[in-house]
Amino acid sequence: MYKERNHIKVFVSSTVYDFESQLDMVYSTLDGYGYDVMMSHKGTIPLDSKLSNLENCLKGVEGCDIFLGFVRPLTGTGILKPGEKSITAQEFEVAFKVNMPRFVLADYRVVFARQFTNLMKIPTGDIPNSVKRERSDGSIVERPNRVVHAECIELYNAAIQNNTLPKSRKGNWVQEYRNMQDVMLHVEAQFKDVERIKQLIGSHE
Repeated sequence: MYKERNHIKVFVSSTVYDFESQLDMVYSTLDGYGYDVMMSHKGTIPLDSKLSNLENCLKGVEGCDIFLGFVRPLTGTGILKPGEKSITAQEFEVAFKVNMPRFVLADYRVVFARQFTNLMKIPTGDIPNSVKRERSDGSIVERPNRVVHAECIELYNAAIQNNTLPKSRKGNWVQEYRNMQDVMLHVEAQFKDVERIKQLIGSHE
């Protein structure tokens, strides 16, 4: 059923790789509630041809009212220079900096990887984004790490405010999910009450 537009701008983080159909569902749900959804996957971020993809995305975050972020296992292809943070990570940083109302969901594999590396005392910097393997002919081939990237664990730590004393943490709720049913349950629970969202926006202004 069509909902009257409320003109509340919701920015969905640019985590697209192997997540397209899920983003389609998130977009349809938010759009159905009447929100103006800003999502790179759907091409709904206002673009300026004088700016880079990164700059357009970051301006999109700055111009929105609510941030919906996904912490997924892989960084994706949005890294412009070696050693630079991904577009998604930089979007999160902007959302944190301006302290806008935000909702964050994390893939259970990221949560597990964080717990494992903490238990084994493995610095996230030691987690490679690629793995070298020796072929039967003795040659070496380098393949991408398709498990969990270090940046994703660091992003999760930032979202839960891992370096802040527990009693001082605010806005550090990160919802773990295992499947799309979990994602949609959280999205619907948070966004279906538009008046509550308006109050959240007002309290952050």
